[in-house]
Formats: sequence, structure tokens, C-alpha cells
Amino acid sequence: MTLVDGTLEDFARDFEIALAQRQVTAAYQPQIDVADGSVVGVEALARWTHPNHGSVAPDVFVDIAQKTGLLPLLTARIISDVTAEYIPGCTIDVAVNVSATQLDDPSLLDMFEGAFATGRCDPATLTVEVTESHSIPRPERAAGLLESLAAAGVTISVDDFGTGHSSFARVEALHARELKLDKSLVQADDRTREVAQIISEAHRRGIRVVGEGVETRHQLDRLAEAGCDRAQGYLISKPQRAKALFSWYQERRRRS
Repeated sequence: MTLVDGTLEDFARDFEIALAQRQVTAAYQPQIDVADGSVVGVEALARWTHPNHGSVAPDVFVDIAQKTGLLPLLTARIISDVTAEYIPGCTIDVAVNVSATQLDDPSLLDMFEGAFATGRCDPATLTVEVTESHSIPRPERAAGLLESLAAAGVTISVDDFGTGHSSFARVEALHARELKLDKSLVQADDRTREVAQIISEAHRRGIRVVGEGVETRHQLDRLAEAGCDRAQGYLISKPQRAKALFSWYQERRRRS
């Protein structure tokens, strides 16, 4: 679906209005412990409900937000939602996505430190997922920013591992203690051995592994056999708004 007929500038105008009017909000997709099925975390994902076009696909608006320089405003909106909706004392992790290109921006650290200062966003239960669809402009500056977050207690995660620029050397250079297997690995029957090798090597290095894009029981069982730590995907739950997620979480705990 196309969002607007016109230029990137038209999109930028619409998107800035959307952010100001809170048309863009966070939805949360749960992660479970593969070994026992308990809910151990959620990933905060941006969702846009346009007043005329309805739901806009994230890959549409995130990509163009990157091109128009609006990605920092989007990140700030999601951090704001996470901070407002976080329940103090909550013991499950909350993951927030950050593009690799943003790691060159010192204001990103200010965003997170501002959230920590509210007392409603616990660094110990926050995960920052670095999405490497683009290369990192200044790796040394990015590493310094992530090192500061890690020192505060934040878990750094590398998203979409197995595609793009990802490697174990890169994971460790970014101070990451978690990697997320790309869904292309998780869903492919012919890459089972590769997945098992990645998980084994990650564990040897003390790195936690999450399998994303889990849509079938067979895929989840395969991750369990390979020793994967966590899983997320539509088999477990689609992304939900905070209120719906809380109800889902309570019901799941009652059934366990």
C-alpha cells in the first residue's frame, strides 16, 4: 500500500503530524523462554494507524523515515511510550529497536538516559536491538555509545543475525550480549545445522540467542533441539497494545 501520492517531503510532513498526534504508538510482541515457555520479554514495535489510510506497514514508514531524517523522532516516540507504559518492578525485558545509522547520534544516549531518569524505565530490563540494515557510519563512536548503555545495565542485541553485516566479531565489537536469528534462518528447514552451529558458538561466547519469526510448532521444536534461549513470533503472539498484552500475559500465567 502506498501512503501518500507525492514526494518524500509529502511523506515527511504527514509523518511528523502523525508523530505529534500520536497516530504512531508502540505494540509489544512477547518473547518466551524456549525451555519452559514462560514469558521473559517483549519487543516494542512501531505501529502507525493513519486516519485516512488505516494501518501502514512498518517496512514502508520506517524505511522512508530513515530517508527523510525522521527516524530519531520515531525512536523518541517509542521510547516515550515504553517509559509511560512500563510497570515499575516488572521482571520481563523490554526491547527497543535502533537503526545502526542512529548510533552515530549522541542524542540517542540522551533519549535513553532521560527515560532512566524518570525511574519508570529500568536499564536492567531494557534491551536495545541494533538493526543492521545499513552499515554503521562511525563504528568507534557507535561502540562507545553502546558501551555506555551496557555499563548502565542495558542488554545490547544484534537483530537479524545471519543476514547483512552480521558476524560474531561484529556482535562483540558492539558490546552485544544477545543476537536474534533472522526469520529466514528460523523458518528454513534446510538451515537447521547452520542454526545449531550459530547457537553453539554464541553460547561459547556467553551470548544469548533469540529466534524470531517463529510461526509453527515445528520451528519452535527445532529451536529447542538446538538449544536456543528465547523465541518470538506469531505462534506465540502477534504484537499487541500494552493493555491487550497485559490481559494476554495474565491469562497465560493462569494457564501455566
